[in-house]
Amino acid sequence: MRKLVVMALVTGALALSAARPQAAGAATVAPERVDAWAWCGVRPDDPGAQAAADSMARDAGITATFGPCNDPAPGTYTVIDPGTRYVSPADYMRMLLINARAGMKTVVYDARLYGTDATARDTAIAYWLPVREHIAAWDIGDEYQYLPPLTPSSEWSVLIARWNRVRSNVTPATGVHPYVNLLADTVERALVDLPGAADLVSFTRYTGDLGASVARSLDDRVQVVMCGINAYDHLIFQPTPATIRTGMADLVAAGCDRFLVFGGARVYDSTNFGDRSLVDPAGRPTPLAAAVLEGTGRSSFLPLGPARLLETRPGLPTADGIAQGVGVRPGGTDTILPVAGRVGIRTDAGSVALNVTVVNPSAPGFLTVWPCDQPRPLASQLTFGARTDVATGVLTKIGAAGTVCFFSPVDTDLVVDVDGAYPAGAGYAPLQPARLLETRTDPNLATIDGTFLASGARPAAGVLALRVGGRGGVPDDATEAVLNVTATRPTLDGFVTVYPCDAQPPTASNLNFKAGATVTNTVVAPLAADGTVCLFNLTPTDLVVDVSGFVPAGGAFVSLRPSRLMDTRPDDGIATVDGQQARLGLRPAQTSTALIVGDRATVPATARTVVLNVTVTGSTQGGFVTAYPCTGTRPNASSLNYAAGATVANLVIAPVGTDGRVCLFTSTATHLVVDAAGYLP
Repeated sequence: MRKLVVMALVTGALALSAARPQAAGAATVAPERVDAWAWCGVRPDDPGAQAAADSMARDAGITATFGPCNDPAPGTYTVIDPGTRYVSPADYMRMLLINARAGMKTVVYDARLYGTDATARDTAIAYWLPVREHIAAWDIGDEYQYLPPLTPSSEWSVLIARWNRVRSNVTPATGVHPYVNLLADTVERALVDLPGAADLVSFTRYTGDLGASVARSLDDRVQVVMCGINAYDHLIFQPTPATIRTGMADLVAAGCDRFLVFGGARVYDSTNFGDRSLVDPAGRPTPLAAAVLEGTGRSSFLPLGPARLLETRPGLPTADGIAQGVGVRPGGTDTILPVAGRVGIRTDAGSVALNVTVVNPSAPGFLTVWPCDQPRPLASQLTFGARTDVATGVLTKIGAAGTVCFFSPVDTDLVVDVDGAYPAGAGYAPLQPARLLETRTDPNLATIDGTFLASGARPAAGVLALRVGGRGGVPDDATEAVLNVTATRPTLDGFVTVYPCDAQPPTASNLNFKAGATVTNTVVAPLAADGTVCLFNLTPTDLVVDVSGFVPAGGAFVSLRPSRLMDTRPDDGIATVDGQQARLGLRPAQTSTALIVGDRATVPATARTVVLNVTVTGSTQGGFVTAYPCTGTRPNASSLNYAAGATVANLVIAPVGTDGRVCLFTSTATHLVVDAAGYLP
């Protein structure tokens, strides 16, 4: 097959809304989920064949592959007689079994099925019947040309004859339909000459709009429109994750229902296509795999836990025995934490979602988290008082050596749990943390570009429009930004709400604080069309905002209007989005409460990961909350830490169990308030 450059959607991020009533803010539209077949499949005798098939299914969202790709010798290939391009039926069968173990189907090429020898055809049908449930289609060739006037030996006449033999003799016996990939200018002729072609039209276009105009013309006449997308390097096309995402998004918008990915396993015995595509020769995923997965409307975020990566206190374990019991971290020093390659985090992971807890610091201070191969930024992710335990969610880039660094100016213990990670090639773009807003008037303070600086404490009921797009590495067309929002030196108890400036403010909050306290939380903030977010503060306070990443346009992260899923408080007027799980009463100590997530508040049953804002209130003792899938085992990790009597909220990126539920373990008795802020499809 020839190659085509086409591209994808995006991935997820975070969001935060606290324990206040329902929201009316902006939400993004869930990406359309589409199917993808890969040309090429694996060669069965390749030592990495099963690993490659598993990776294509898991990491690229491939549901079927064609056969192994051989590069025929010059002069040995024609459309009618493909020579050595296709492997033997026996090799197809071996590959089919490998694909089946990976959960994929196979598009099978067997020349006996379309030939004129009825006995050979019947033999082939009998050969394939026992595995027909693993066959996606019968491949009868590629890119036939319609060049009138037709003769019996012309490409198009041969295609018609082969198509009709398979459709009349093979499909009734097997239930499997014929398949051909077309050049874009032959699609209309195929709809006339090939009976049943309107069930599935597969075509490629290599230039211009990549076939978007053809897809639009077919959308209301064809059941499945299958469009090409290139994931191979060769002399003309050099795909990147960004170009793949862009092209796939454009084609889905034009009406494409399925993709033919020119890529998958490498082309064997050839130097014309490079040695990797969606997978490398060892069967490991490449950055192009994440882009294709996101292009099918799925997030590439891999939920992992939570699992403990760092525990400085003596006698307490981490998930793998690394970085445990290392002692109080001295103030003014960097703590280097190995992250990549641990507890399921891929060695090529680009960014990681962490829950970071400062435990019993010796004095007031702050914590900065950043990739260790970059200079420590001015921004911080967490601000704390002396002798307090404070946690926050952080989504940070991983350094080239697979490490993340932590800095505090004061002595403190640190606990770090991982919630998940994005692989290399993912659409989510982590940034070096950068300060976007600093209202305090201290002359030693700064923002990344000198704007939104030293404006003074915000007045009560103030609304500040903060430009995010076009600053700190965030592009103008980003749809969401990951922000660390801090309220400091408030004169009264209050809250902060963050929302896009072109939407109505929601009634949910992102940050709750007490008079005199300094409180930080993470927000994945939808951006207005002009790249701004608005910050409403109920009572007078200074505000500090840092950015640590963004979701590009077309992202597969779906932000929701904050929707209350659970509120255990018994007060009159307490309500949830649908009346379920309201007024449940104080959650007992040492118990888990199952939160119903799937098919609620527009979170679909298929969501793999949900972004929650979890708030504890009314506790009589200090403790912690752990969020985990109810179909899994509660891990040795925490999602939220609180002191007696405190009202504390935190961002939680929680894997959803196969039963559509997330379990919330409370170490001490407390009320729980939980809002859904988004999900990763």
